[in-house]
Amino acid sequence: MSLLQKISIRFFLRIYLFFLVIPCYSKGLAEFCAEFNKDSNEYSLHLVKNLNLEPESNWVFPDSVICNVYNGEPIWEIEYSLDAPYDSDSSAFIGGCVALEATPSSNTLCLKPKIVKVNLNPINRDVLHIHKYRAKETLKSYYGKSFKGHWKAQLGGTGFTYEKSFEATIVGPCSKKEIVAEYCIDENHRLVLDKELDYIPRYIFAPASECHFCNKKYRENISTSIAFKEGVFTPIEEMLYKSCEDYSLKESLRLPQNLKKERALYGKVLPVRINAEIQSGESRRKDYYDFRIRVNGPCEK
Repeated sequence: MSLLQKISIRFFLRIYLFFLVIPCYSKGLAEFCAEFNKDSNEYSLHLVKNLNLEPESNWVFPDSVICNVYNGEPIWEIEYSLDAPYDSDSSAFIGGCVALEATPSSNTLCLKPKIVKVNLNPINRDVLHIHKYRAKETLKSYYGKSFKGHWKAQLGGTGFTYEKSFEATIVGPCSKKEIVAEYCIDENHRLVLDKELDYIPRYIFAPASECHFCNKKYRENISTSIAFKEGVFTPIEEMLYKSCEDYSLKESLRLPQNLKKERALYGKVLPVRINAEIQSGESRRKDYYDFRIRVNGPCEK
């Protein structure tokens, strides 16, 4: 299987969760913090408290239905939207592109698909990047106020669609860098991506107007480093790739050869830094962005 196919399958699994909900109004409140980056007219939302709702006793599941499956599990096509404060929709963003993803699924008989938890996808970049003029200042008056969200699920390959409303709030600006992902260490001395908990915002180095698609003289060379020891960043190759405007984590990366004590990393939260050298027109600059990852332990065989 090619790297592109692996990336497509993993991307698909992160979006298509295995949940089912019949329309109802939720008393759960999703809490977000707001992050402000180089674009003063753009902010990104990051989940600090998810919904995690229990199933209701009156939810009805079909006994059997032909549906799309992956590895024997039914595929639920999940999406949600937020009525968060904004003054423009995503169509007003400059640049961007469309990535076509293959659907790794087959049709088979699904027996009594069930829900375990209802929550939100924390890496839904298209929903969680929001345009608002002078966002850092104008968003202050909205902190602590609730707004509506809409959640929708469809059982892949069928006409079974389920929708519900929920409430959300922005508690304030993000006070610390959240843990973006969890990793395990495999027998080949690699960090292997285990679970994504958050995402890296799009406009961490340049505003939306400075993009590859609208300024041919714009160049952004990025590299990554991890602080295995406090305050000492070690360069790491092939941790990130950039697709359109998104910075995404690769499936695995090799640890430095001089890092012998893998066990010492188990349970540790490690700071990560993205370094960038940027050229926009005739101007050049250097910048960096910090986030964190957690190393859980050895990978399961």
